[in-house]
Amino acid sequence: MSTILLIGIIVFLLSSMYFIIKPKQEFNSAFLVSFITLISYLVMLQGSFVTDNLYWTRWLFYGISCPLLAFEISKRANLNLQNRVFNIFLTVIIMVTGTLSSISTGPYKIFFFIVSTISFIILMNEFYKTKSKGIRPVTPYIVFGWCVFPIVFILSNEGIFNVIPVKTAAGIYLALDMFTKIIFYLIQKKTFQQEIE
Repeated sequence: MSTILLIGIIVFLLSSMYFIIKPKQEFNSAFLVSFITLISYLVMLQGSFVTDNLYWTRWLFYGISCPLLAFEISKRANLNLQNRVFNIFLTVIIMVTGTLSSISTGPYKIFFFIVSTISFIILMNEFYKTKSKGIRPVTPYIVFGWCVFPIVFILSNEGIFNVIPVKTAAGIYLALDMFTKIIFYLIQKKTFQQEIE
């Protein structure tokens, strides 16, 4: 498990350095998202050396980084300010209830998971109902990135079914983090730059 977390630390340290050196716009959300994720992996690594692990803190840090991603996606989709704020609000609700679900047991775990899932479905609907040009390059990112997180969660030891081992879930989360927080910005950079020009 420590190896996976160390890989996450190295990857997000490098991506943070890259995004701070080569900002693509005035508000550098790419750097902030990478740096927040780096801190998350550092906290989880520290927790792996003590009896009480801190893997659940992943969701707290997602509560900071994912609203930035939701803002970026909403901006690229040319949504108005009200819709952008609503999408950020939904993302915070998803992550807060996801955190509560990961640390709760019994019916509370299921309740928080249901609230998070409903909020997630509403957020995905917000992204998909838009017909603007800006959403098109983002759609595969949402489908193959964001939608896998709740599946892994529900199948992991944090979720309800506990069929995916902790190390496997951590490896999948790392791959998803790299895709949704690094590759997203790298792939979208040219497309978004063309739209700006």
